[in-house]
Amino acid sequence: MTVASVVTSATAESREPADAEGVLAPRGLEPASVPRPGDHFATRLVWIDPAGVAVGLEAVARDEAESLLRKMGASVSWRRGNAGEIARPGEVRVILLDRGAARRPDIPILGATPSRFEGAPFVWVHVPNVRAAMGLRPQGPLAAIDPPEVRSLAIALGRVVAHEVVHALASSVPHGAGLMSARLTRRQLTAAALPIDPEVGLAVRAALRGEPSLSAADAGVLAAAAAGKER
Repeated sequence: MTVASVVTSATAESREPADAEGVLAPRGLEPASVPRPGDHFATRLVWIDPAGVAVGLEAVARDEAESLLRKMGASVSWRRGNAGEIARPGEVRVILLDRGAARRPDIPILGATPSRFEGAPFVWVHVPNVRAAMGLRPQGPLAAIDPPEVRSLAIALGRVVAHEVVHALASSVPHGAGLMSARLTRRQLTAAALPIDPEVGLAVRAALRGEPSLSAADAGVLAAAAAGKER
């Protein structure tokens, strides 16, 4: 079984793909909207799937990511976005990519998040690599996969999304246990429940309140990567 390992690069350079769809670089911002009462811990996520690579996985993946973030005390809402749209204040763009990236040839990346943003925050999810981490073909129609495996893939995708969104919201959160483990096994990606360290929830809520980070993350890209085999 495949192991999903979470790694942090030492520099701001990464082997991320070129900005072919025009969605990887920070965009300009629309005028800020007035926060509604009760939105103190609101997290607004944007699902951007330019190539339709996650069609058929979206509903379960979004529900899984939302469930995990709610356990941290974040009130989550989703909307679908377009590749070329202008980013809106207070949103995190979840960009689904139809191609892989790797630290080295033997370490394919599942998802990545810059530790600093010049504009609106965003995360990348390399769907073919998530499929491969689940023991599936990186490309191909979902119709060729058994329904239970499709659901497991969607859950794994949602957990990668949640992991990266935590990095986008609170870059000071270090890798630890459960969802934020330095090494996520396939079993963790598909288990009935995935524990979350209470300190992660505290850090996420503090970030949503606009409080300063307790510790700064190293410059670079925080990335979930498939590496090696699970014993």
